[in-house]
Amino acid sequence: MTKAIPRPRVYIFDLDNTLFDTRTIPRTITEPLFAALRSENVGEDAVAVDVLEQAFEDSWSIPFPQVAAKHGLPHRLLKRWADLHQSLVFTTPLQPFDDVVEVLSSITTFKILLTSGYPKVQHGKIEALGLRPWFDEILIDAADDPCRKGKQAIIQDLMTERTWPATDLLIIGDSPTSEIAAGKNLGIPTVQILRPGVIPSKLADFQIQTLREL
Repeated sequence: MTKAIPRPRVYIFDLDNTLFDTRTIPRTITEPLFAALRSENVGEDAVAVDVLEQAFEDSWSIPFPQVAAKHGLPHRLLKRWADLHQSLVFTTPLQPFDDVVEVLSSITTFKILLTSGYPKVQHGKIEALGLRPWFDEILIDAADDPCRKGKQAIIQDLMTERTWPATDLLIIGDSPTSEIAAGKNLGIPTVQILRPGVIPSKLADFQIQTLREL
């Protein structure tokens, strides 16, 4: 018999590629960022063109600091990426996956949105998606914070401060190296949602195709 997904007191949701498809961000917003980095990819520490393009491809599903480390991008490109995000503005609405509002509105217990990235960009996405009203708390694992804690430490602090046992929580996300790993290490049940392009991971306790399966 397949075990049932628990009904927790506290749901912790990821954002990117969990509640919306990052590739639906208009290219008019993302292409200037890529173009600026292409133009600055010169000099002794420049990387091969195909490496840089693969880094852009990976950035749709992985935070750019991780992308930079994976592909050995020079620090100046990472800094330029961060600087460019300071002026990034979402001028048109973004669309969440079609199951998101229906499911979030049906959950009456405490809901947290925990997302990684540059705070200005992540808050801009949340506003453009219209998701803020559906969460009791929104937390950003800030990529530009020199004292960045990471999702696991953020969740651990919540558990300690609010005396939440791991069994009261449920983590829903797509990334086995981020929120799923955090849950695994903290003993919290995890649900990996297999949105298009997401590779299933045995690290997750449960896997679903749609949030309606919660």
